[in-house]
Amino acid sequence: MIEVSLEDFEKDFDSYMDRIEAGEKFMIRRPDGRAVAAVPAKELEPLTEHMSDDEWYNLYSNHEEAS
Repeated sequence: MIEVSLEDFEKDFDSYMDRIEAGEKFMIRRPDGRAVAAVPAKELEPLTEHMSDDEWYNLYSNHEEAS
């Protein structure tokens, strides 16, 4: 997995998305030090296929970050 800064990722977003769709994986590091992984969807699907629509919704909407 290749680590890139959020700034670099945003500057060349389309290129990174093409690379992700081609199978590359990236760790995108935010300025505060936190990071997120960007991986091809086909690699995520087996890990989440058991989740219901409600579980997906809650995953992205029920949290205490920001407002």
